[in-house]
Amino acid sequence: MAVCNPNIASAQRVAERHQVPGIFGDVNELLASDLDAVAIVTPNDSHAALAIAAAQAGKHVLCEKPMALSTEQAESMVAAAKDANIVTGINFTWRHPSAAQYARHLVRSGEIGRIFHVNGCFNQGFLTNPNVPLMWRLQKAKTGTGCLGDIGSHILDLAEWVSGEFITSVCGDLTTFIDERPKADGSGKGPVDVDDAATVLTRFENGGLGNFMSTRYAAGSGGMDQRLEIYGQKGSLIMDFQDQDYIKVSIGSFQRENQMLTVPIPQRFKTTAERYMGQNVTNFIDAIIRDEPMSPDFRDGLHSQRLLDAIVTSAEGRCWIDVP
Repeated sequence: MAVCNPNIASAQRVAERHQVPGIFGDVNELLASDLDAVAIVTPNDSHAALAIAAAQAGKHVLCEKPMALSTEQAESMVAAAKDANIVTGINFTWRHPSAAQYARHLVRSGEIGRIFHVNGCFNQGFLTNPNVPLMWRLQKAKTGTGCLGDIGSHILDLAEWVSGEFITSVCGDLTTFIDERPKADGSGKGPVDVDDAATVLTRFENGGLGNFMSTRYAAGSGGMDQRLEIYGQKGSLIMDFQDQDYIKVSIGSFQRENQMLTVPIPQRFKTTAERYMGQNVTNFIDAIIRDEPMSPDFRDGLHSQRLLDAIVTSAEGRCWIDVP
């Protein structure tokens, strides 16, 4: 195992914290080593170059989301991975908490039936403070999109994964509430040139409607407020990240009586924060050992990138856009 960071001091701190023996300051030296796989956890602007270089070096690649800065970059990453015949993964973490696992089970078992509506949010509140510095996540050159790509991509992926339905068209609205923030080096202020809040209307492939919100201006969200609602012909469910022990459902006789019931999540779907935050890494390693594709992989990341690009185009044109 090894840590790679041009800032050697930072690499040493991470290596010591996690008891990792190897330290590299040059990515080319890392890729020339005998490591089997790499995890890319850098700012978004370097994902494509690093992933392509890793693929060409024959390394399996687990990459943070969003996958790239554009659909074109993501397509290049997919092509490089295919040519190298490597296992790829995208770190859509929020598929793994207990509520998400059980919600997906209920949908797949047919308890909800045909889905009419999917509503969701992924909210944070830390940017309500105007003194929060101009971090890389607020700079387009580094991140591509702001709130939309960072946390909006999670709730959109979760909606598709739980519902089993792909989003086929979008109508997006993006905004920046505070467009200037203090520079981290104390040399004045700089512009925020990405969205810090997003709302998206969607159409799903089965004709269902979606409504999604992601923002960093939800004061009182407790650091993270994630919620998903699914309403179908046979039943409905509501899952809330803040409560991983229960889920709200209206199925069977409760649906017929138009009642919502809070039910405990069965033990077999239970997971801990420590486990679900690392589940994609476990799945990635298992896929390499078994020589089989991981889910989600680069193809899922490409779909997500196409979705993000369509939302940006929609917001710029104030219109509906079909997702390729």
